[in-house]
Amino acid sequence: MAVWSQDSQVYEAEIEEIDRENGTAAITFIEYGNAEVIPLQNLKAVEEGKRSEEDGAKSKSRKEQIAEQREYKKKKAQKKVQRMKELEQEREEQKSKWQQFNNKAYSKNKKGQVKRSIFASPESVNGKVGVGTCGIADKPMTQYNDTSKYNVRHLMPQ
Repeated sequence: MAVWSQDSQVYEAEIEEIDRENGTAAITFIEYGNAEVIPLQNLKAVEEGKRSEEDGAKSKSRKEQIAEQREYKKKKAQKKVQRMKELEQEREEQKSKWQQFNNKAYSKNKKGQVKRSIFASPESVNGKVGVGTCGIADKPMTQYNDTSKYNVRHLMPQ
């Protein structure tokens, strides 16, 4: 184990060379691949229990670790694609449910009639768009009776 000069934390390292005259050692940190020359007092012995645990986990070569990462990323991407397909399928089901509901609601009330928008263009030149039934199937505009002759004030409570 060796102390890294950047953060003063202890990491597992491999000793490349020891210079006894200067009291330093050239080391390479195993997990990160950083090389450094450090004083011998910054080297620590690896605890046996910790070493045996790490040997099981760290015994894989760099190529094996990269292959594992690729497999993990591939599985993760497949899961993401599958989830997106499920979401899209759910959206389509909701859309079709709404369309079925809308068609059912219209067909109950108006069997045999074609659904027309009130904003559809009228067939005749004189038709108006968007005013009730005006202009649809050449129906005349709605006639309103003149109510000015009725005096309703006497009917209202005072």
